Amino acid sequence: MKREIAFLTAMALTGTLLAGCGWLPDSTTPTATETPPAATASPENPASPTEVPDPTPEPASTPDPDVLDYDEIRNVSVYGTTPSTQLEGYFTVSKDGKWGLIRADGTELLACRADTPVELCTPEGHWIWSVSGMSWEEQDALSAQLAAEGENGICPGHGGGALYFFYDLDAPGRDMTAFDTGALRAYVSSDGPGDIVEITDEMWNKYGDLLPVYDAHEEGGDGDPVYPSDPVPGMRGDGRQVVHYYASREGWALLTPDVQVAGFFFDELMAPVQLTGGKWAYLGRDSQEPVTEGIYDPTCDTVRDATTGLSGTEPLYAAHLQNGYAAVRQGSAWGLLGPDGTEVIPCEKAGVAWEGTTLWVKEADGWHQGQLPDAG
Repeated sequence: MKREIAFLTAMALTGTLLAGCGWLPDSTTPTATETPPAATASPENPASPTEVPDPTPEPASTPDPDVLDYDEIRNVSVYGTTPSTQLEGYFTVSKDGKWGLIRADGTELLACRADTPVELCTPEGHWIWSVSGMSWEEQDALSAQLAAEGENGICPGHGGGALYFFYDLDAPGRDMTAFDTGALRAYVSSDGPGDIVEITDEMWNKYGDLLPVYDAHEEGGDGDPVYPSDPVPGMRGDGRQVVHYYASREGWALLTPDVQVAGFFFDELMAPVQLTGGKWAYLGRDSQEPVTEGIYDPTCDTVRDATTGLSGTEPLYAAHLQNGYAAVRQGSAWGLLGPDGTEVIPCEKAGVAWEGTTLWVKEADGWHQGQLPDAG
């Protein structure tokens, strides 16, 4: 934190008149109405007593290297899943409207030069660091430097990869009287038209035994790519609408009403869900209703232009839990959510960042690395 610099002000040396009882002026001492002669500079008197030398400032303090001077610190989203997942070990950071990348410990990897938050295109891919006017030579040089440090390179260009899960209403032989796990499908696309495939053991193991799904028909065909339709809303027994819900690997469904977007559980106790009103809540894996209130705003990924597909800077999704915790936001106030739905750091901070290993909290002088509070 910059400290105010204290200046030492030299006082001008002035003649002091001594006064005493019965004192009378003589011919060499000016009276109160007389003006004393101006001092003359000389080797013995190098400066006039009315001149004030320039103040000499104290040396400026050195910024604390453990305090990060960024405007924002956010999770890095992994491009390709819907909703996106968040990366462990890294943050995307902003300064003066530009974005860069740091390791979780604060080490800078990419300077704040990009127009949008840094993302990763697939877990085994490259950093999406979109810097206007960057030459191929500079990009190649930076990628080589990152590779020498054991890091991913910079993405030379990426397409519209996608992965999401749905319940195929047109699956051959689907049991129409029950929830049939044999009708669960994944839509997978890397760069171009995708495919509808059965959910593999690898997918279950990677994304968790409760997957966010929605009911959909197959569209396309007759020589064209096949893809899932928009969600087909259903109805619970109590008459409440179900759009997105969770399918269990064991063959049952978690039918939470009024969920517009469902995030991933992985192996955590809660998952983020966006409710009808647009706010986010966190759902427990053993509850049909959210554990928290629907009061949270998005914290990660970015809103993309519907026409161009280009990213903006406004966050789109709430973060899923990572090692039991997630940074949450209510407007401009940030906090940290624990595994039982309690805010272990209340939403009162200027910024909170957590990616599964390292906690950063924004104070008046910058971002400080903090200790993870006890949950519950």
